[in-house]
Amino acid sequence: MTVTADPGRPGGRARGTARRHRGGRLRCFLRLALPFFLRPAGRAAALKFTLAFGLAIAAVWIGFERNAWNQTFFGALERRDADAVFRATLDWIWLLALLVGVSVQRAYLERMVEIEWRTWLTRRLLDRWLGRGGLWRLESAGGIDNPDQRVAEDARLLSSLTVELTLRVLLDVVELGLYIGVLWYLSGTLALPLPGGGSLDLPGYMVIAAVLYAGIANLVAHRLGRPLAGLAARQQHREADFRFGLARLRDAAVEVVLLGGGRREAGLAAGRFDAVRRNALDLARRHRIYALFQTPFSYTVLNISMFVTAPAYLAGQLDLGGMMQARGAFSTVVASFATLVFVYPKVAELMAVLGRLEAFEQALADRGPRLCPHPAGRAAATDALILERVAVTTPDGKPLTRPIDLVLRPGEKVALTGASGTGKSLLLSAIAGAWPHVTGRIERPQAGWPPVVVPQRPYLPGLALGDALLYPAEGGSRADAAGLLDAVGLGRLVADLDGPPRDWDRQLSPGERQRLALVRALLRRPRWLLIDEATSALDAEAETRVLALIDRMHPPPAVLMVAHRPAAIAACDRVVALHPAADVPADQAPA
Repeated sequence: MTVTADPGRPGGRARGTARRHRGGRLRCFLRLALPFFLRPAGRAAALKFTLAFGLAIAAVWIGFERNAWNQTFFGALERRDADAVFRATLDWIWLLALLVGVSVQRAYLERMVEIEWRTWLTRRLLDRWLGRGGLWRLESAGGIDNPDQRVAEDARLLSSLTVELTLRVLLDVVELGLYIGVLWYLSGTLALPLPGGGSLDLPGYMVIAAVLYAGIANLVAHRLGRPLAGLAARQQHREADFRFGLARLRDAAVEVVLLGGGRREAGLAAGRFDAVRRNALDLARRHRIYALFQTPFSYTVLNISMFVTAPAYLAGQLDLGGMMQARGAFSTVVASFATLVFVYPKVAELMAVLGRLEAFEQALADRGPRLCPHPAGRAAATDALILERVAVTTPDGKPLTRPIDLVLRPGEKVALTGASGTGKSLLLSAIAGAWPHVTGRIERPQAGWPPVVVPQRPYLPGLALGDALLYPAEGGSRADAAGLLDAVGLGRLVADLDGPPRDWDRQLSPGERQRLALVRALLRRPRWLLIDEATSALDAEAETRVLALIDRMHPPPAVLMVAHRPAAIAACDRVVALHPAADVPADQAPA
């Protein structure tokens, strides 16, 4: 297969990305919502949401009946009708029981929708991050902090906040439709006296008062709450940095203890937490400012309704029961119309989440050429790996290495040498298809490709040892594993092949992990093997014994090995040296 590498596309993209980010949150939301709700599982979740909405409407109806109940109950009190008061009390108990049942079932359905949507979101984000080359793309290019938090936490917040706020807005619309007509009817016509005599008839004055009061409140809420979105996004970022630092410290606990770095690490962790604390204080102060408006607004809605309905009562247009019913209707209309006042902090949090997810998805889409572990192209003329004038570059096209030519045929072993920092590891990644920033021409063989890669830092997932040796495959034969473990001097681990999952990175030494990584590679019987200093933690005798296993394979694989030590170089048929680009000092180029 032939791939002609893209030398890189510098400049311009940042400006285009910034333009796309502006106003891109709605598009991001639609990308994360529509594909789910259009598929069968999403349609089932949409049905649950519809049922929850139906139950919510039932709760609104119950509230409407309870508001009408005010007229019955307080009218009976005004007439001193004990039997009517008793019957109204029984009605109140029945309505309350019905409201509890409806509310509990509605909340359950809401949680089901959130869980199902979050499940789809999480799997989608994991696939884009881990399954399509995004993991390497983000790590190599940088610019996106804590992608793990965006998958774990932001997906949860997006589903829960969206379901909650959507239901809230829909219910407010329904309540407005129900109560605004009642309030208009109960308002009657208010006669306002004019200075020169006469009066101005104002029909539906309670509705006008409710809309004006709620409209002004919404404007004030937006003005006071606007900074919350930025502070919430910054808080998410700093909390994630703090948690990641602690997790990283746990993984390096032994090294920190041996270096005597406990106090220093405590200071660094305290510094990261101080950033969390400072932003949390800013957020708390902004919430306090917002609460100084929202709290009195919430408490005064019912009291304001007394003053607004009092003129109609004093004019004899309403009895006491009618006044209490009008109070409830007025409060409901104000609360429904002024939804923004009550939900603005959650809207700000949702905007922060969408901003993080939009940046995450944009980064996965924009970080240079698409990675191509299985590149498309014509079959090679010979069954060989051919590099013609290939040089590794930075993402913006700056060369890091001098061009090299290389032909690797089946069964050959070639050592790739060079000073530390000359881009050897990146060249192997480019050959494997994991680093797209190269110039020149890479012609990959058709047969037996893609290669098996043994990285410099072995990765052993926390599975049973047999499963860890077959990784990334799920299941498979372990028949040869015991013999290879004996051959590399790890026979004591044969009993763990079918044992419980363990944290092998903590329980094994670096040399043992490297030997297991080579065993895992050989178990896959590769035709093409790329090895990146995978024996650096072994002594010379163990290194020679492990590398000899490659020659015993039938047929023996073609091997391209980054090597420095004499035993590894001696095991190869020839040596190819890699040099840094003339304008890039070796100590500044990546390894």
